[in-house]
Amino acid sequence: MKWLEIRKKYPDKFILIGDIVEEKISDTQSKILEGKILKVSDDGREIREAYQQHKKKGKEVLFSLPSTPEEFIVENVPFTRIGKLS
Repeated sequence: MKWLEIRKKYPDKFILIGDIVEEKISDTQSKILEGKILKVSDDGREIREAYQQHKKKGKEVLFSLPSTPEEFIVENVPFTRIGKLS
C-alpha cells in the first residue's frame, strides 16, 4: 500500500510496516514510498514490542509515529559501538 494511503487511512496512529519500498534521496536518507501494514495501534509500546519481535526474526520493518508526515523520510545512520569489547 502506498505510504500516502496508509497515512490517510490511519491518521494519528502508530503504524508498523514491512515489505518496504523506498527511494534513496541522499547517501543517508530514504523516502518511504510504500509498505505492507503489519500492525496499527494507539499504543506506542505495543508497536515497539511488535517492531522488536519482527527485528529478532531478522525482518526489515519500520514504524511511524502519529506525527510522521505524509513525506516519510528516514535517516540511515550506521550503528557504531563505542567502547571496548571483552
